[in-house]
Amino acid sequence: MKKMKMLVIYGVLLFLCVTAFIGHYVLNKNGGVSTTKETSTNESSKISTSSKPREHKLTVEEKVALSEQKPDPNPTVGVDRGTDYSKVTRKAIENAGGLKDIIKRDDTVLIKPNLGAWGIAGSSPDDTDYRMVQEIANIAKECGAKKVIVAEGSYSGNMFKDLGYDKIKGVELVDLNQCKKEDCYQLKPKNSITGEAFYIPKVYMDADVVISAAKLKTYDIVGTSLSLKNVFGVPPAELYGSIGGKTILHGFGVENSIVDLNKIRKPDFAVIDGILGGKGPGPAGNDPVKSNIIFAGKDLVATDTEALTFMSFTVDEVKHVKLAAQQGLGICDLNSIKVVGADLNSIKMKFKK
Repeated sequence: MKKMKMLVIYGVLLFLCVTAFIGHYVLNKNGGVSTTKETSTNESSKISTSSKPREHKLTVEEKVALSEQKPDPNPTVGVDRGTDYSKVTRKAIENAGGLKDIIKRDDTVLIKPNLGAWGIAGSSPDDTDYRMVQEIANIAKECGAKKVIVAEGSYSGNMFKDLGYDKIKGVELVDLNQCKKEDCYQLKPKNSITGEAFYIPKVYMDADVVISAAKLKTYDIVGTSLSLKNVFGVPPAELYGSIGGKTILHGFGVENSIVDLNKIRKPDFAVIDGILGGKGPGPAGNDPVKSNIIFAGKDLVATDTEALTFMSFTVDEVKHVKLAAQQGLGICDLNSIKVVGADLNSIKMKFKK
């Protein structure tokens, strides 16, 4: 009886060994199969290395020239609606065509939010929500970005911690207002409107990709503060009138400064946070609007134009958007813009200045 039990045990062990050997052979032959957790990790790794490195790193001069290239005559603006920042941000970007053809492996990506008031993290009608920026950073990493910088030069000073930006994972936070003259390039666009050369932080110009992460809100001086206006926060405050207001930029003419700054370095992509929008005499102290929408697009003029439509404004009411189109920075003709994700005319809201 004892001998019989031993034979059974040995038989089972032999069966297990043979099974293991066959399994090992099949795995190696087919390149291996991972567990669910490992598959997820490998897929993430595959995504992040799928794009080729950038063949040619653009010089500062080439980036300035690129900003004034003729725009796509039929741009696409992506839209999505809801209250979940991760899902809505990702879907809006996908509807706009995504970031895979913009971000290359090992790129440095700079995200420029709009932080203009002492709001409350996660519930401010004045400031870009950190959760949208987190999702943009996640997508940038998936596309192969080696480094993601979140940079802002707010007239209110450094508000990263107050607005929850210290919670964002995998990014470097840079206060552009800390940049001195030696930390900047002095640049003037070819067809300047202001006639001025601007001090632009090197960290902004040296990034391979710049993404504007703007806010859907009204602004009493220029009508609205969307993607194009967002670059107003790039020049260091202390070089243009100190914290509390960039009065020198205002002195050049706000609309003219906005257009010239976009001519120097037009962001490669725009995302507008409108899940919680802002109306009233902004750019600070806006009344909250539960607009539950995010816009995205490669053409900042087109993206702002469609955001204006949703807000019940026309391009004629917001001079810098029309001026930017006239200067060749993008398309503002509603008939030429393709919107993916929503019929804006059927869902538009009334934002009052």
